[in-house]
Amino acid sequence: MDGNATWALARSVPPMSGYAAGMKAASNIVVAAKDFGIEYLTFYVFSSENWGRPKPWISDFMDLVIKFLKNGEDIRKVLDAGARVRIIGDRERLSSELQKTIEAYEVMTKDNSAIFVQLAVSYGGRDEIVSAAKKIAASGLEFTEESISAHLDTGGIPDPQLVIRTSNKHRLSNFLPWQTTYSELYFPDVLWPDFDAAELDKAIQEFARRKRTYGK
Repeated sequence: MDGNATWALARSVPPMSGYAAGMKAASNIVVAAKDFGIEYLTFYVFSSENWGRPKPWISDFMDLVIKFLKNGEDIRKVLDAGARVRIIGDRERLSSELQKTIEAYEVMTKDNSAIFVQLAVSYGGRDEIVSAAKKIAASGLEFTEESISAHLDTGGIPDPQLVIRTSNKHRLSNFLPWQTTYSELYFPDVLWPDFDAAELDKAIQEFARRKRTYGK
């Protein structure tokens, strides 16, 4: 979800205002995706590399995430859409307040089935693969594509068919490297806070035009 700070800069408002607008856009996209019949949706909220950013930025951003999850009509849109919510990533690095808030939403929405929404927070794809390998080794299972997939944070859901990165940035930045092997990639030249249902429809139409052969 790239382009939040750029969006804020263009409007001469604080950077966190751009991220707040981006969170509002994300909640709207959940509703739009459900209406389009999309069953699984994953948002890259905060990467493992983002921990290297200045501490004040991290603190402000995490406060914004907690505020979004605890108090706002935007998260209510997600819940009203019948979304089941799951967090993937190294949650042990998150504050205890954020961990408790996350766990509460996972429990609250565990029986919802309209759309499955994953939030990748403190997430790094390579770390995820290493963690899966350790789990498999500890269990004594054989290393296979199936066993690795099952032990990833995303275990139990299909690999993504389409990856959208806004702001015209052409890279995946350690996002689901195992799962996106044959995903279609779409890089619209639009900042994330401006990404709405119409933009999602464009992405879906572009996806529908592509011929997928999976190397065969």
